[in-house]
Amino acid sequence: MRTIPTLAPFVQQVLDRYEARAPIAFAVRLSLEHTFAAPEIDAIFEATRQAQYDKTLHFSTVVDVMVAVVTRVVPSVNAGILALGAALPVTRTAFYNKLNATETPIAAALVEHSARKARALIEATGGRRTPVLPGYRLKIVDGAHLAHTERRLSVLWGCAAGPLPGLCLAILEPDVMLVTAAIPCEDGHAQERSLTADLLAHVEVGDCLMADRNFCTTPILFGIAERHAVSVIREHAHLPWSPVGARTAQGQIATGKVFEQAIVVEGADGAKFTARRITLVLDTTTRDGDSELHLISTIPAEKASAAAVAQAYAARWRIETAFGHMASWLESEIETLGYPRAALLGFCVGVMAYNTLSVVQGALRAVHGETVVQEEVSGYHLVHQARADVGGLDTLLEDKDWEPFRRMPVAELAQLLVEIVRHIPLATVKKAKRGPKKPVPKRTRFKNTPHVSTKKLIDRGNS
Repeated sequence: MRTIPTLAPFVQQVLDRYEARAPIAFAVRLSLEHTFAAPEIDAIFEATRQAQYDKTLHFSTVVDVMVAVVTRVVPSVNAGILALGAALPVTRTAFYNKLNATETPIAAALVEHSARKARALIEATGGRRTPVLPGYRLKIVDGAHLAHTERRLSVLWGCAAGPLPGLCLAILEPDVMLVTAAIPCEDGHAQERSLTADLLAHVEVGDCLMADRNFCTTPILFGIAERHAVSVIREHAHLPWSPVGARTAQGQIATGKVFEQAIVVEGADGAKFTARRITLVLDTTTRDGDSELHLISTIPAEKASAAAVAQAYAARWRIETAFGHMASWLESEIETLGYPRAALLGFCVGVMAYNTLSVVQGALRAVHGETVVQEEVSGYHLVHQARADVGGLDTLLEDKDWEPFRRMPVAELAQLLVEIVRHIPLATVKKAKRGPKKPVPKRTRFKNTPHVSTKKLIDRGNS
């Protein structure tokens, strides 16, 4: 690592060796330090809180413990509390009380904070992805109903049904692969469209909102248009519309033939607006058995052809991929947290951790190119190596030793990240490519026995 004048000589030597031996962990650690700086986290809490207060136990300490849990550095919140030892200024009960009462606007503000900081670094490294819809800031929205928790609360002891701790809408910007906003809801049974007003608050001029059919409602479509933004949303069967012209063929893309028809969408109060109904007739049916996809789009035809819109809609799956990565890379849904606010905070901290990992992937794109990172680099292996080494310096360095990196200007830190990721051997994080799955034969053998010896079956097969 290049010499940083504000570092003590011993710290410089330690970090030089750390970079040489664990460049992935070093890059992730710098991204985490940049995002989770305690003064900024506490400032967000102070600016957003309503009933809570920050006196003896700082909110940044709660977040630090949650980061350790969601990144699987510690196996549970209790283990994270125990790891603090004498540094914890309150009792274990007081810690849980603060965690369980964390207001959802605070959790949402943390996600937006992490996205702002991560975006600045990605743009400074030159690690943006190729735009899906040039000329628009594409925002993909989807909802995540958090998985059911353990029944630790007294109100859940007698419940046979799985207790759901909440719902969270997430907005992903695929051009930087960041979750830029989260809308937490404590009601696990709430529908996604019940959060329409909160969702529309995140729509700005120049945006293009992309979503599945659960969001295809007249309040959302009209709300987007009123904010001088556009949309690409899969049609819901109950959307009221009438045709303006005939459906015409618009060419073909890799997944099927494209058609377009001008329509008028009708609001409940008599309001109307013109939209494009773009149909993709699929070569292969979806897993739900659909042979056609109908998209309602307000993007002007001169900005994007029907084929370009249909092709762009494939990017909607990137938010599903992001949710999948959070589930496999991180512990963003903590089953021991039964209180909705605690569970939603854990999910949002998981989103923050995902954003910090996107910074490292952005730096890799700047070095190796988007195609190489997309097709050859495994995010799972990046996370696995980072998790093994990211805390390795805590016994050698003190918290204050990281302060120069927290204060480092964005451009300088971005340059440092690019230098570090150049040393990552791509062979150690290479995706495992496999061929098509073989069909599973029907299990008709040994139905009348409880078990078989694998060795005997192998021996019979080799004889």
